[in-house]
Amino acid sequence: MDINVSNLDLGYSQCEDLNRLGTETGGELVDRLAETINNLKAHWVGSDASNNINKLIAVHKALEAIVTDAITVSASAGNRIVAIQEVRNMNGGGGNVGATLNKNVPNAAALAECADTSEYYVDPAAASDYASLQGVCSEYDNFKNSFSSIKDELLQNWTAGSDRESAVAAFNEFSQNADTYSKYLTEARDNLGIAVSNIQQLS
Repeated sequence: MDINVSNLDLGYSQCEDLNRLGTETGGELVDRLAETINNLKAHWVGSDASNNINKLIAVHKALEAIVTDAITVSASAGNRIVAIQEVRNMNGGGGNVGATLNKNVPNAAALAECADTSEYYVDPAAASDYASLQGVCSEYDNFKNSFSSIKDELLQNWTAGSDRESAVAAFNEFSQNADTYSKYLTEARDNLGIAVSNIQQLS
């Protein structure tokens, strides 16, 4: 499927940036959040904990989806641009020819939600989880901002073709909910911080 971009070589660079954001920054964030959630399930137990952890699981699911979309879309569009660059060069047009972009998406296991419980327990190890969650919050904000900037620039340059409509729909779905996910992360972080502080005062 052909692709229309206003600036061919810039379009490749934009796809490359989005691909790198998905495979590196996004992939690492998905893994780190999953690890933090699994640790929290063992170290932070209670009705409030379950509610917060389940919201983190919703964020993880959405992050995994947008990382997958970012990689898939950027690889598909970018590799179409590479094909056009190759034809341009064969016809004596000069210019760059980009490398084929990675299309392998993360294969993260689905996280099971926590059941509600009347039990209450905070393990001292939750202090380490709190530090991890602080890092995740910061990394998420960086990812969210970078994603918004890169996809806006790409979609301004990429005018049609290569299933642009599906890319726009997937990107917009994440962008519309991105601030809600940020709120889920910060609420869980703050509530965990209170729980950790309280348990430390008892010890």
